[in-house]
Amino acid sequence: MNEKEKLIYQFIELQEMAAGCGPKETVFDNPNWDMLIWLSKRNKCGLLFNNVVNKNPVVFHIDDEALDKWNSDSKKEFVEAYNMFNEFKRVMAAFDENNIDVVILKGYVIAALYPSIFQRYSSDLDIKLEPEDKMKVRKVLTRDLGFVWDEADSKENVDIYYNNDLKIEAHYTLWEDYEGENIEILKAERMDDPATLIDVDVAEGVKVKALGITEHLILQMFHIVKHYILEGIESRYFCDIAYFVNKYQDEIDYNRFWTAFEKMHFDEFCVIYFTECIKHFGMTDKALAGRKQQLPEDELAFLNDIIFLGKRDINDTADYSLLGILSPYVNGGKKSAESRKGRALQALFPSVKDIDKKYSYCKKYPILLPIAWVHRAFRTIFFKLTKGGKVYGAGRKLKESEYRIQMMKNAGIK
Repeated sequence: MNEKEKLIYQFIELQEMAAGCGPKETVFDNPNWDMLIWLSKRNKCGLLFNNVVNKNPVVFHIDDEALDKWNSDSKKEFVEAYNMFNEFKRVMAAFDENNIDVVILKGYVIAALYPSIFQRYSSDLDIKLEPEDKMKVRKVLTRDLGFVWDEADSKENVDIYYNNDLKIEAHYTLWEDYEGENIEILKAERMDDPATLIDVDVAEGVKVKALGITEHLILQMFHIVKHYILEGIESRYFCDIAYFVNKYQDEIDYNRFWTAFEKMHFDEFCVIYFTECIKHFGMTDKALAGRKQQLPEDELAFLNDIIFLGKRDINDTADYSLLGILSPYVNGGKKSAESRKGRALQALFPSVKDIDKKYSYCKKYPILLPIAWVHRAFRTIFFKLTKGGKVYGAGRKLKESEYRIQMMKNAGIK
């Protein structure tokens, strides 16, 4: 076992213990704690892992200096999470006062399943709102509560707001700006039907509206599939799914779940992902609904991709992510070009269907597509000059797409 493999297994064992599934046969001999702590933060598991290690630091062979520094960093992260939660309560109170219906997506609905809501890292608050309330929401957040509307990074159906303690993604559809056969399959599920919404107790007497149980699981797994295709995912999602399925295992409509993902051809990925949750994180095998467990073709490569690479922490995700090349896998209807040359052309000259909605004028008037290509090129140059390495050009996107397609095939997305 080389050093990287050892780190992967130690990381997974830490996460197993955090999920209440360990200890198993310990592999904590001569651990590289600098790397393990870095990986825990990269995968948004810092507080969760820190809590496990502090229960019995001797077992983990962590020196006092490293633990003290980690504890100090964790306290800061806890304070940030606590301030974020208080700001969340202030926002929810303002929405309630102004008769704005809001549904919480993922976030605190999942965090409520953890030992403490502050042990699940969240970088933002995802909420679903009614389109007719869009301007009212903007007024409440900006004028009444002092948030800033991030117009540049907002999309047609998602407005971004932020202040010092909280970033809000205000969704006016569940599927952002995505379009295609898969999105139509999901829309047909009517997952935000008011009749299916449920109340969830989060913490400190805070009760929120959330999607129904099966609806929320479909949303979570599609969110994971989407990010796995476009930019990679973090290891914390394993715990999210395991906690959720175990909590609601007798209330999930498994037939409805699997039918939706079979229609989108993401069912094999879900089997593989659920198998990892069962193997490592104590998830019930009810979730497979009689299907056989299945591991990735190369499990070590699958875990390495998630743990060491994970979801990229790049601010301008719209310009980083491989939307122009790989979005057909998410949207459905057609696949990405098979050859490297084809993907290169796709990256440089996306079709009207695949080009980002920032260039919506060419969707309405397809004859303007060449102008949109030029517009897109100048915009990329501008962002490269102003944001440096945070934005990938076509060449880098092409290289990343080759890797992501390899990982997708390894995990059952063909």
